[in-house]
Amino acid sequence: MSRGRKAGVGAAAIVFLLVASLVVSVLILIYRPLPTIEGDIRLLGIDQRVEVLRDSYGVPHIYAKTVHDLFYMQGYVTAQDRLFQMDLYRRAGSGRLAEVLGEPGLEADRQMRTFGFARVAAQELTIVRDDTRDALQAYADGVNKFLEGHGESLPMEFVFLGYRPYLWTATDSIVVAKLQVYDAAGNYTQELLRASLANRFGTGVLTTLMPDPSGRAQAIDERAWAAVAPLLSPGASGPGVLALDAILPGSGAGNGSNCWALAGSRTASGRPLLAGDPHLAVRNPSIWYEIGLDGPGYKLVGFSFAGIPGVVIGHNDRIAWSFTYAYTDTQDLFVERQDPTDPRRYEYKGSFEAATVVRETINVKGRADPVTLDVTITRHGPIVTPILTGQTAQLALRWTALDPGRLLDFVFELARAPNWSEFRIAVADFSGAAVSACYADVDGHIGYQLVGRLPARKGDGQMPVPGWTGEYDWTGVLPGEANPSIADPSAGVVINANDRPTQDPEGVGYKGEWDPGFRATYIAQRLASAARADLAAMRSLQTDFTSLPVARFRDAILAASPSWLVRMCERVFKDKLGANLYRDYAAGARITFALYQLIGRPNDAWFSEIGDTTLRGRDAVAGRALDDAAKDLAARFGADQSGWRWGDIHTVTFAHLLAIGPLALLLNIGPLKRPGDGYSVNNEAYSIGAPFAVSSHPSERMITDLADLDASLSITPEGESGQPGSRYWGDQTKLWAAGDYKPMRFSRDRLGHLDGTLVFRPR
Repeated sequence: MSRGRKAGVGAAAIVFLLVASLVVSVLILIYRPLPTIEGDIRLLGIDQRVEVLRDSYGVPHIYAKTVHDLFYMQGYVTAQDRLFQMDLYRRAGSGRLAEVLGEPGLEADRQMRTFGFARVAAQELTIVRDDTRDALQAYADGVNKFLEGHGESLPMEFVFLGYRPYLWTATDSIVVAKLQVYDAAGNYTQELLRASLANRFGTGVLTTLMPDPSGRAQAIDERAWAAVAPLLSPGASGPGVLALDAILPGSGAGNGSNCWALAGSRTASGRPLLAGDPHLAVRNPSIWYEIGLDGPGYKLVGFSFAGIPGVVIGHNDRIAWSFTYAYTDTQDLFVERQDPTDPRRYEYKGSFEAATVVRETINVKGRADPVTLDVTITRHGPIVTPILTGQTAQLALRWTALDPGRLLDFVFELARAPNWSEFRIAVADFSGAAVSACYADVDGHIGYQLVGRLPARKGDGQMPVPGWTGEYDWTGVLPGEANPSIADPSAGVVINANDRPTQDPEGVGYKGEWDPGFRATYIAQRLASAARADLAAMRSLQTDFTSLPVARFRDAILAASPSWLVRMCERVFKDKLGANLYRDYAAGARITFALYQLIGRPNDAWFSEIGDTTLRGRDAVAGRALDDAAKDLAARFGADQSGWRWGDIHTVTFAHLLAIGPLALLLNIGPLKRPGDGYSVNNEAYSIGAPFAVSSHPSERMITDLADLDASLSITPEGESGQPGSRYWGDQTKLWAAGDYKPMRFSRDRLGHLDGTLVFRPR
């Protein structure tokens, strides 16, 4: 062999070895962290023998003989599948992302440190029920036992970022719960948007641009507005894009959900059916983790949040429940007046009082020195001005979530509730957010309950109010028993799709940012004729893409030919609001509802264009919007309109936080073409301001058959595992996208084929 050929062979061999080494390293990175699901293990920390049975979709069903072991093992198996997600969520909620993400996480940390979730959670741990605290601690111990044995085989995200997670604590679970509460509450951003609009156009514009679902004009406290308007920055663009949203897409976005229950008089079996599908932000991995729990006092299956013990949505052997976000108002902004001689003192009832200042230290990866942040807290809450955009007024945030309460007690009480009465008792003390609950039980009862302790306020909560007078202070919270509730209605159906649960303007829960009600109306129409409903009928409705607003827009604009909603919104609103204010306005759902109302007034002044006096009226503006849309589509797909498809631009991608460059091929799921919109029952919302990617979706679907709980159905968009390479990562995506389901297994003898049986024995 010649010397040149030998050199070539040697070089090829080196390349082969390098490639082989890389492949082996990647395989180790992917497959080494995958959990053991079959075997018999001695484990320190448990009291008695525990079994974990994994069904064919990887859903763990835990069978324990003590309550401690039940939640200990829940912590252990959740960490097996979702450890990075758990760590990311607690870091996000406590303001510790920059420690591992560096500069990109710093502004999100400032935001969460300002809210002070970790500070509140530490106080909350001292006042929850003893059994709640014990469950939180058992869960934490289980997570830490997993960490103890798997510190050298962590999920790939920890390897990419070069760190190891710190030990889990009971407080961490409360922080994760607070993060979900943040996702459910967005009223204060709407207060800021109203203030910006009123500063620009006067308060009279709010009836048009921020219409109430009731159709009635909502009275503004003009005296309060006159007092605070001079202090608010007129050029401010509202809250801007809050930093956490860039880390966890959709955080605090205020999404939607559906739930309904049919009484036995309306079903084929003679027993109730309950359906629920929370519409939450698109995330990877899925926000929900399905699990079965069987131990003393507990026999249930459902959806948990990774990082929190128990089940949030699901059923036990007696009752079933699902939740939708309730957009009643749990937040208020107070404009504070500082002492001109001492900026840490604020005026209150004619004198100045000292605020509390908390110094927060944020460690930032890549920085030699930590960043310090002084959080100022008045009697009305933390000053949030530093995390807003273009605002100089001192704004304090009053929010039920920032008062120590018993946020997680309800999870464990609800799991054990056998009937409607006990269900209502279980949810009565829930605080920090508000949700609407649909309920059904094996005895044939159905119900609706607004859940969450609401503020006892003197104002209406629509706009920022003076903090220095004392006249708008909260006087506490209202009792949970005062919330709207319905039991066994004569029509045999309860429905909620984020719509207002009471039509009494003075009623508890009336105030808020309620959904216009398109989905609720359509669900009611579909269920009105249901006489012998079954699982198939519930599946058909839950996956229905019909959108009521589309028909109205189409019919109203036929004079010009069909227009496109995004371009129509731009033509009607953008030039009048300006780029920054339009960005904030178009980020929410009110813009669509405002246009929906305006469409019925073809000569309204909003149908015009600044600088072009020839463009007047709905049909003329619609024609221009059509031209805009046609040009956009032609640029994307070519001039042949027969090839244009909504799903080609309306797609969903389950994007991972670290999916940068080539990693996207490994960590992302999608894109998938999607029908529908934000007003479909099968919700596939997108933002008018950032079209057309799906921003929120059915984050899980559940249909519970109270005649046969083992016949119940469920699905998530991705699957149980958060680890690429697992057979349970993305294995439910095709089913979800097709509107299909998997069995929601419950009884041990009906779990079907088992992928693994893991036995733990005390050491």
